[in-house]
Amino acid sequence: MKNILLCLSIPFLLIADQLDLWQAAKISKPLNDIYTLSMEGDFRSFNLAEQLKYYHGDIGISFQVLSNFKLSVNFREVFEWKGVWKQEHRPHGTVSTKMQFGSLGISARSRFEYRMKQDKDPVIRNRNLVSIKFGKEFTPLKLAPYIADEIFYDMEESELNRNRFYVGMEIKCISFVKTVIYFLQQKDLKNEAWEPTNVVGMKFSF
Repeated sequence: MKNILLCLSIPFLLIADQLDLWQAAKISKPLNDIYTLSMEGDFRSFNLAEQLKYYHGDIGISFQVLSNFKLSVNFREVFEWKGVWKQEHRPHGTVSTKMQFGSLGISARSRFEYRMKQDKDPVIRNRNLVSIKFGKEFTPLKLAPYIADEIFYDMEESELNRNRFYVGMEIKCISFVKTVIYFLQQKDLKNEAWEPTNVVGMKFSF
């Protein structure tokens, strides 16, 4: 896995002085025919694990609301390094859907977050993600590439202030875990300029 990640990182290493490393794991368990429980942990660090800068733990319940729409209600606890560790309570609700067009799978997600930051007034943020996955699998690892884009809308400031563009692949050769390796460039609006952060990441879903 590390060799695959290193090889795929080469294009980003050529254009970036530093790469953040994001690592996440998610466990989902059906409670009955309707509800599914999920738990997730996500660690993010500067310069390929040189220093931890972010962690969140997330727990939630999801269920179908229409034939191809799913609703999730979650609570996320966030810790972020800002010179000192800052804590945030973040309940959120998400509506998601998936569609298939030949070999292309398209998924969309809209999430509303109520962000209760330490020493700050609560704010609401909307996040919208669209992904396109290519269904044909390659190599014995059963690689399925995808691209995605997510926009963040600050409802207090009434502005788009973050964008994440992903290029990645699912590895489907192991039946009991879905492995995703990706690159993303995150751009944050700061002082009327867009500041990029380059990331290499992996996520394991059980």
